[in-house]
Amino acid sequence: MAKIELPTTLDALRAMPFADRATLWAKYSPHPFKRQMRALWYYIQCDRFKLRIEPKFLTKIKKYKDNPTECVTHAYHNRYYIRPGTVITRTFRRIMHEVIVNDDNTFTYNGEKYRTLSAIAKDISGIKISGPDFFGLSKNYKPILINKNNMHSRAEKKYTSAQFAK
Repeated sequence: MAKIELPTTLDALRAMPFADRATLWAKYSPHPFKRQMRALWYYIQCDRFKLRIEPKFLTKIKKYKDNPTECVTHAYHNRYYIRPGTVITRTFRRIMHEVIVNDDNTFTYNGEKYRTLSAIAKDISGIKISGPDFFGLSKNYKPILINKNNMHSRAEKKYTSAQFAK
């Protein structure tokens, strides 16, 4: 069987014979190929740009049916909108940590760029933790207690985050 080249445009994909499209589809999905052109184009684009294929984004392809390459580039977004230039501060273990929100919806902490607040919170605390919860941005925020074994638990509502900064 000859190797099938990945098409570079959606029109080139449409011009391919059905058998070649079915062979490409079999590379990405165990289900039979019928007419899933947009999903196949998404898989090809993810393969070309070496991106991880996310099944939850396949439903968003319908939104970008006229320009499927936008679906690949606009798949990621932050849950909270914070104005660029905002400085988020958090005192953790008696050290004040400052995070600056950039124009491109990324964050700067200690001169390094991060895509999420959770990555910054993990660097600061040493454990995987929700960034909005760590910095107090969520409505149901409860301060995080981290004991000597690096295990964390949620504090009761009667405590304040200032009591745990010691």
